[in-house]
Amino acid sequence: MFTKRQTAVFNGMAALIGLFVGVVTYMELKPREAELERYRDLPAFALTNQDGQRVTLDDFKGTVWLADFVYTTCPGPCPLITAHMARLQGKLPAGVRLASFSTDPEFDTPAVLKTYAGKFGATDRWTFLTGPKEQVYDLINHGFMLAIAAPPGAPIIHSTKMVLVDRNGTVRGFYDGTTEESDGQIIADAQRLLAE
Repeated sequence: MFTKRQTAVFNGMAALIGLFVGVVTYMELKPREAELERYRDLPAFALTNQDGQRVTLDDFKGTVWLADFVYTTCPGPCPLITAHMARLQGKLPAGVRLASFSTDPEFDTPAVLKTYAGKFGATDRWTFLTGPKEQVYDLINHGFMLAIAAPPGAPIIHSTKMVLVDRNGTVRGFYDGTTEESDGQIIADAQRLLAE
């Protein structure tokens, strides 16, 4: 016969074992979040930032970053996209950088980009990039897999997407740059990439 104390200890141990088995079973059966898609490795590039410094893909290696594509004289969605990026600058985890690629690199010199960056409160984690038009457009088309066109005498046509890039320079996500509706997903995905 067990004493009341022995019975209580036995019951307590049985409950703990049951809890442990339940937790292990849940962890094994719980669906795992699918890994973020790996769309494409970005090709090497060398562009110039708003401070006139050379910036390459290697300068982003080891960091998670969010890219957008705008130009400073844009009559359309660019101010919305840049304002959206400015808000995300304050919401994204500290380890995430931001990069804005000019889609009008012939006009958007480093000095022009520096003034533009200042209007939107860009901090040192946000880089604005320009360079030879052919190189920038090739990077947008074939690296980021986004459309861009500059018809003569017409506004530049370019994607309004934001693109999330992982520590290895691989494109991992596309998001609407004109609305805050995707902010939760951008932040969650950036955190997942930081944890990889």
